[in-house]
Amino acid sequence: MFISVILFIIPSKINLWCFGCNGSKGRPETPIPALLEWSVVQKKMPWGIVLLMGGGFSMAEATKVSGLSHWVGQQLIPLNVLSPPLIVFVVCVMTAAITEVTSNVAAATVLLPVLAKLAQSLEIHPLYLMLPATITCSYAFMLPIATPPNAIAFTSGKMKSQDMLIPGLFMNILCVGVITLMINTLGVLIFDLNTFPAWAMIPNSTFITT
Repeated sequence: MFISVILFIIPSKINLWCFGCNGSKGRPETPIPALLEWSVVQKKMPWGIVLLMGGGFSMAEATKVSGLSHWVGQQLIPLNVLSPPLIVFVVCVMTAAITEVTSNVAAATVLLPVLAKLAQSLEIHPLYLMLPATITCSYAFMLPIATPPNAIAFTSGKMKSQDMLIPGLFMNILCVGVITLMINTLGVLIFDLNTFPAWAMIPNSTFITT
């Protein structure tokens, strides 16, 4: 932010009056424009991307403050009837769907606290759910609004929504399958995800309802 403000102040040309200028009193006849002007910002700034990112962060904060993330975690408790690998698969599919309609950072901000509480409730290693969900937040291949690079490519005017939708769907299915396989093989081997760590335990291992 500070650098952006400085660009509006620094002149685009060094023209000091003490070294002589064209003005009658040794000063410039016309004001020297700054390195950055507001008219240029209005024309060149990709406001759609700014609103996309800002809206994602706002939604993440609203979800946290309103208690929606806590409520979502409670609704996911019935997943304990499934096997852990299937839970990971469901979480990855859900994350891939959410990250298509919001920014990656916002999706991670909303989902990770929910998954941490869910893992504690189900007595599953928190990393077993949070690691694949974090990586899946980057699987935004289908829609222009999913991530700024997608929006930039789409706004170039040379792509249609269906040009991203079909290949993106294939990539999502492939990547979700790969991450589910990797977390249940290398992930378990490296991070010892089959055990519930003591640092993740909470009193009574239940959610507190109000």
